[in-house]
Amino acid sequence: MDYDKFKSMYKDLKKNIDEIKSTMKKADLLKSPDCTKVLDRMKYLFYSLTKSLVDIGHSIILENDLRDPLNRADIFISLAEQKIVESSIVPGVKKAVLALSKIDNYKHSEILEIISGSIAGLNKCLDAFVVYFDLRDKNI
Repeated sequence: MDYDKFKSMYKDLKKNIDEIKSTMKKADLLKSPDCTKVLDRMKYLFYSLTKSLVDIGHSIILENDLRDPLNRADIFISLAEQKIVESSIVPGVKKAVLALSKIDNYKHSEILEIISGSIAGLNKCLDAFVVYFDLRDKNI
């Protein structure tokens, strides 16, 4: 993945994070009659964000010929082994990645718990990718 493509993706991903965080702060909105629409929007943003981070992480692994991950969640463990992401974010990101395939099967409260428990890690992961691409672009 080249630097310019990442930068354009970054803007969209950051918007997703900001919208999720903003919505999570509005407990009354999550309990309103329009809750289904709000929850569907959050699931979409969460899925899109997490899937994009998986794709970016996998491209970093391929570009650097790092250890092949066992699954999508293992991508972030592999990146943490190489100090590309902090190991402290792995549990939250792993939780998000493992939830992707079953996101439509969870109850409302479970979805909110998964999103709230992983959004900080997803945000830090995106920030780590910014550092990675900035350093790579500067050939450091």
